[in-house]
Amino acid sequence: MSTKAFRPRDLFAVGFLTAAWGFSWPITIVGLQYVDALLFASLRCIGGGILLYGWARWMGVREAYDARGLAVATITGAFWVGIPTALVVWALQYISGGLGAILQSTVPFFIAFFAHVYLGQSQLKLSKIGGMIIGFLGIIVLFSDDPIEAEHASAYLAGAAVILSAVSIGFAQSFSRKHFRGTNHIIYNVYLQLFGGMVILPFAFVGGLPRLEFTTEFALTLLYLAVIATAIPFTLYFSLYQRVDFVLLSMMAYVIPVVAVVGGIVWLGERLTTVDLAGSVLVLLGVLLATQIDLLRSKLHVRSLSKG
Repeated sequence: MSTKAFRPRDLFAVGFLTAAWGFSWPITIVGLQYVDALLFASLRCIGGGILLYGWARWMGVREAYDARGLAVATITGAFWVGIPTALVVWALQYISGGLGAILQSTVPFFIAFFAHVYLGQSQLKLSKIGGMIIGFLGIIVLFSDDPIEAEHASAYLAGAAVILSAVSIGFAQSFSRKHFRGTNHIIYNVYLQLFGGMVILPFAFVGGLPRLEFTTEFALTLLYLAVIATAIPFTLYFSLYQRVDFVLLSMMAYVIPVVAVVGGIVWLGERLTTVDLAGSVLVLLGVLLATQIDLLRSKLHVRSLSKG
């Protein structure tokens, strides 16, 4: 896909996306003081979907979906939005936002895996396999600082939940690419957010009425997550995807964990140990190797052809 010339305002947009998604991790932890995890996850998704729907109506954007299209949107919404959001919000009760963001930066690994297995694309090249190995070594290092004891079981389960969310997103992106036949990504995202939130909402009531303390701080965290970290970024991301250099856009995956770590340190007093730092570097290095080498080669190849 070709891209137009890079514009300064695109850099501002990429910076906004990075900050919005990076700060969403510590802000989610703040919100969890007032609401149960699954209800919080559902409210974020549904709130973002309602705001996107209002934006689409205001812009005059409409697109009708048949039964097949609604089924595709429901499955994609469940695995791309609902299940990952629920897993992440639950996990943030037991691990730091910085660690969560670093673990979810493994999403490109699973996108490449499912593109290879599900779409039949030749994605598992040597650089990607090497990157995956380095990344998973980093995950092992991240959790090597704590002994395997009962008191640490929740942290290990939380880490596994975040990685599972990355697996779910990787599958959903491949599933969406194979089956989505719509033309408007704003309407599609409306369905993804609403269906994703509705899929997980019943589970919030399994143990009875979920906890919810509607305070000013909770309202502000939910507003941030629904508007700043969901509705606006989804719309902005797909707009950027049509014109911004894909190498620049994909580099957000490495900056978001840094923002999340800084946010956790400043707002929540989280600490990053030497072992955490070493494991984080390995994970991010693995993602970099798995995703950027082929992209850079492709870009250089296109430039060489244009000069020739």
